[in-house]
Amino acid sequence: MRYRYRTSVLTGPWREAREDAVSDAVRAKQAEIEDQSLGKVRWIVPGVIEERDGEMSGRALG
Repeated sequence: MRYRYRTSVLTGPWREAREDAVSDAVRAKQAEIEDQSLGKVRWIVPGVIEERDGEMSGRALG
């Protein structure tokens, strides 16, 4: 699986781990981590973490 963040303003690069995509969103000031132990994300700009398998199709993970 590959992951990236997408907001109405920016889209991050595809990453191997969901945590890396979340980190990209935090660095871009699109989101912040609410609870590190639970991996909860609070979006500053409405957004999602998208998930893609090896194919071109992708889906959003709220």
